[in-house]
Amino acid sequence: RAAAAAAREREEADAAARRAGETERVRAMAKSSAGGANAAKYAAKSRPRPAEVANGVSGAGGGSGSAGVGGGIVMSAELDARLAKLEAAAEQVPALAEKVAALEEALAASRKQVDDLLAGGGSRTPRDASGRPRSSVATSAASTKAALAQAVSRQQARGSTSGKASWGFLDLLGITQGAASSAPTAGAVARKAGGGARQPVASMMAPPSDALTVLQAAIAAIQTHFTQAAIAGSGKTLELLGNDQKNKEIAVLVRGQLCTALSRVLLHGFKSFKLIGRYHIWDFVQHACEATHERVKRGGGGYTPAEKSLTATVVEVNSTGLEGPAANPNIKFRSFVCCGLNHAQLHDWVAVLTTDPETMGKFYEAWAYVRSSEQALPQMMEALRPLAGYKFALSLDYETSRWDLH
Repeated sequence: RAAAAAAREREEADAAARRAGETERVRAMAKSSAGGANAAKYAAKSRPRPAEVANGVSGAGGGSGSAGVGGGIVMSAELDARLAKLEAAAEQVPALAEKVAALEEALAASRKQVDDLLAGGGSRTPRDASGRPRSSVATSAASTKAALAQAVSRQQARGSTSGKASWGFLDLLGITQGAASSAPTAGAVARKAGGGARQPVASMMAPPSDALTVLQAAIAAIQTHFTQAAIAGSGKTLELLGNDQKNKEIAVLVRGQLCTALSRVLLHGFKSFKLIGRYHIWDFVQHACEATHERVKRGGGGYTPAEKSLTATVVEVNSTGLEGPAANPNIKFRSFVCCGLNHAQLHDWVAVLTTDPETMGKFYEAWAYVRSSEQALPQMMEALRPLAGYKFALSLDYETSRWDLH
């Protein structure tokens, strides 16, 4: 037992000596300017505050200087200020996270309220985040409708400021597609009253600007052109006025104005983007033609006069545009329109093109003008119908052989 006690005393003495040596080494390193970097290894976990260093209470020794006492390191004022900012920012992170969560909840409640108002036309009672009805139904509905009206007004203003008074040949090269195919936001749909499917909301759908008005103006210009035959002494006949080989003006009116105006209407809500490249309006015409063949094949019946002339024209236009400028899809579409006028069936062709639901869904958004309402297509057809009363003789190769539409 005496030997064991002596051994323990020696171990305690050795441990005390080691601790004393370690303490002296730390103090020596702290006092030495060259040992500042190594002294940081032995510094306390909490850095000394400037006030503590000034008062000499940051370490056990109570000293002060460029290096702290008791293992503490005195940092420069700039470094200390930076560390203080970092600590303050770290303390604010939990509070900011709570604010973000609260804002997300409020945003979700607002979206639900807007969906309820749109679905009910302003008559359904909006509810808060907890599902309880709110009392300010009339005020909320009025403010929502006013905001929607302002959004539509801004969209119309942007369309009118970017429009042109007249359209030339270069305007037909797909320039109008970007503006015409702008899509509405996700909030432009609302739920049906009796089901979960979403339907387009007319007040939220971006209208095709003045596209239909421009189309009607182009048709009126053609009608005015043919009235020259009724002027005494003009020497112009209806046949001459409708022949682009004998009268350049009709080529400008049809290819330079009518085709452009019609494409603006058809390009509203057009899905131009695909995996590789982009869809053109001529791609839609060709797919609609193929869908017509499939529909007639499945039904076992025959082609209507409009279906027969349309499908034959697509084949003819493609056969004459295998290479060179004639292969341009813009020229093909304009030649297609010219053939529709030659056959006096352009208004019926519009109905044939938009018959197949699968083709329409592939190339057009649900909010597109040609799919937006039951009145859209009849409006287009009625606008184009008067042109069937005139005799046209428009050539397919006009643009590839003459190029003088201006």
